[in-house]
Amino acid sequence: MCYGSSVLDRIGQVVLAARNQAGRTRDEIALDAGIQPQALESLEQGKPGLTTTQLVAVARALLLDPVALLSGRKEERPVPSVFLRHAPMQDFDAQDYSVLDEALEESRRLNRLRELLGRKPLLLQANVFQTREAAADSPDAPAWDGYKLARDVRRSLGQTKEPLSDIRELIEGRLGATVVVRQLVSTKVTAATVRADVAAAIVLSDTDSQRTSNPLLARVIVAHELCHALFDPLAGGLQIVLDENNERKTNAAERRARAFAAELLLPLDGLVSLLGPSLSISDADTASQLVARARSHFGTPHEIAVNHLCNHGFIHISIRERLEHDKTPFTGMVPTTSLPRASEPSIAVREHVEVAHRDGHITDGEARAILSLDRLAPLPWDPPAL
Repeated sequence: MCYGSSVLDRIGQVVLAARNQAGRTRDEIALDAGIQPQALESLEQGKPGLTTTQLVAVARALLLDPVALLSGRKEERPVPSVFLRHAPMQDFDAQDYSVLDEALEESRRLNRLRELLGRKPLLLQANVFQTREAAADSPDAPAWDGYKLARDVRRSLGQTKEPLSDIRELIEGRLGATVVVRQLVSTKVTAATVRADVAAAIVLSDTDSQRTSNPLLARVIVAHELCHALFDPLAGGLQIVLDENNERKTNAAERRARAFAAELLLPLDGLVSLLGPSLSISDADTASQLVARARSHFGTPHEIAVNHLCNHGFIHISIRERLEHDKTPFTGMVPTTSLPRASEPSIAVREHVEVAHRDGHITDGEARAILSLDRLAPLPWDPPAL
């Protein structure tokens, strides 16, 4: 891409000001961006010489928005918060930083496309929900905190009792996070959430065989990650919290997310409408029937239904362990959780690109760039060549 002298001057001024504000040397920024210090010095003086890819690398090294920098504007990009809490042992590999950064960029793309199309901010972008530490003043506090937050989300959506259909569609279309599937070097991380300011992405590992073989589990995982995306404090940087599979040792934010996912999928008001008042049933056969009705109606795995009905007093806690081992049948249609294929853009981004292109807001080249297509590749919505 060619830049005029005035644009290069503005880019140079932005880079110099950002570097000075950060208190970092040219050598440090150049090393982070993978360029020579002399090239960075020339850039700060408004001289040509760097490619668009190198300018994007400089922007990321300075925590600036790359798109804004390329037009000579300064927009800061907060350090993202990354939440990884999904295995007894974590093996996060630094190579996945770039994967998570690109996933976060998907959310930023969706935000920009919505602005371009003149659409209202979604709930995350409108700051409807406030981040905060999980309650931990008693053993049950994180769970009750999660229940409350799930009810708050459902009220904001106007769906206090109903089963949720495609939860991916709900998250991208109403709440404002994006959902992608990526190949991770970190083999024990099945899911991650990354957020910076009003951009957030849920990243699912493409090697999670349990999720791919069980569509009901996919709903739970995505709902769980949504709690992290909406409510976990934004301290910046990578946050790894080991889940030791011991209820007393598990991190409070993780316990809150588990309860949030259960209540979001199996809302108490909906359970009362379906099953009647909670009576602390202790007869195993009757309890199994309640579990089967609840999980089939709301679309969850057996285990989450058992635990949630026990926690809300529909079933007596004394028979929880027995019920967990006696699997109940799932009847009816399994609800869809539509997900993009690994390495593809989020479904919402792809849909918004198509609309923006059709309405003339972006060019063929811009559409291909957003979708990471070759410059000569046909666009997915183009009619097939005869």
